[in-house]
Amino acid sequence: MSQTNPYRPAPVTTRRRGGLADEIAKYVRDLILTGVLRPGVKLNQEAIGRALDVSRSPIREAIVVLGHEGLLDITPRRGAFVSLVTPEDIIDHYELLGLVSGRAAAMAADMLKDEDRDALKAVQSRFIEGGEADYSALNDAFHRIINGTAPRRTRWLLGHLARSIPADYYEFADGWNARAGHHHEEILDAILRRDADAARQAMEDHLHESGVGAVEVLRAQGFWNDESLAEKGSP
Repeated sequence: MSQTNPYRPAPVTTRRRGGLADEIAKYVRDLILTGVLRPGVKLNQEAIGRALDVSRSPIREAIVVLGHEGLLDITPRRGAFVSLVTPEDIIDHYELLGLVSGRAAAMAADMLKDEDRDALKAVQSRFIEGGEADYSALNDAFHRIINGTAPRRTRWLLGHLARSIPADYYEFADGWNARAGHHHEEILDAILRRDADAARQAMEDHLHESGVGAVEVLRAQGFWNDESLAEKGSP
């Protein structure tokens, strides 16, 4: 995505899922968390409207959501500006996701049905085999099976947290699929042994390492500079 024209139309396959404001929030969130829109940049609402063929009303709703997430600073009569998200912010968010995901993994170790355990093993086998595998889709399937045993409110919270972080390493981070596959193997082993504590810990460790991986990728993309981090007191 070009820095001179970051507001390109979203791929058709990602459009029209869920509420319109949620779509717009995801679109802008992805631009921010992949470094296309840098800290301090003013959000161009007109460009977003043209790129996604949407009106100003759902854009404003999306801006409120992203403001609550800490990704935008909203100033009355001036507009919305991309916030400075520090490495610590990224890792903290992943660790929070890890806590909730760890709870779901512990439930899965105790409650996952035999057919779902078989499905989880099959997904992991495809992930490890690699080849032409769609790692992102397999990763989603792996976590979806595990999260399926959690209560509905917990699943909602997991979805909300997962939508608010940089992801899709399988497309832009060298070697991440191998690291994730190793993490998944540890999680799977604990679930198959019905060891809830080990499953919880393995999932928390996985999400922590995911946060570290996100920071590595964003640093490599030049998402942060020393001056901006120094101003916010981040190393």
